[in-house]
Amino acid sequence: IRENLPTNLHKDLYHTLYESHLTYCISVWGGAPLNKISRVWTSQKHCLRLLFGDKEAFLDKFRTAARARPIGNQLLGENFYRQEHTKPLFRKHNILTVGNLYTYYVYMELFKVIKLRDPITVFEQFTISRRKPTLLIVRDAPAENFVSRSTKIWNQITPKLKLSDFSTKISSVRNQLKSALLKLQNSNDQINWTSADFDLAKL
Repeated sequence: IRENLPTNLHKDLYHTLYESHLTYCISVWGGAPLNKISRVWTSQKHCLRLLFGDKEAFLDKFRTAARARPIGNQLLGENFYRQEHTKPLFRKHNILTVGNLYTYYVYMELFKVIKLRDPITVFEQFTISRRKPTLLIVRDAPAENFVSRSTKIWNQITPKLKLSDFSTKISSVRNQLKSALLKLQNSNDQINWTSADFDLAKL
């Protein structure tokens, strides 16, 4: 498919054929331990290499037999098997990782529930502080419970976005949140992924 579409449509292809499936019910399963979703994370990186990676550099490795290579390069070392770094690809195309997509979708779903009070059955699961309307009180819910997880994410992000009430438009919050997560994701090591890329305390 990549070969038959203009380069400027590759990102649309990613969002249409990959990310739309990746984010399906992500607010439910995205909070699982890293070892549980590591294969999904690997799949996302593989997709970016296929769509946006350096194809010529990849194919060049297999264009000549080992005996035809210059002396000193006939033995295939670790550089031959090393995969292309994906962080520069995520940064170049402004794409959120699966971990940050989880944060993004959980926060936006909760914002819409509280702003619109719909569905009311979900809204009633959350306790809003009387002292500060944008602060949610953590109930004695299981750590794996969506209410507990989303409340913690909400209380970490909302002060960073400087929301004082719920009059802000949903589209405005969406854009502000995505920009903040992209900045967090790209503000550390420029090549390698680190835990700081997903640390909401540093948002």
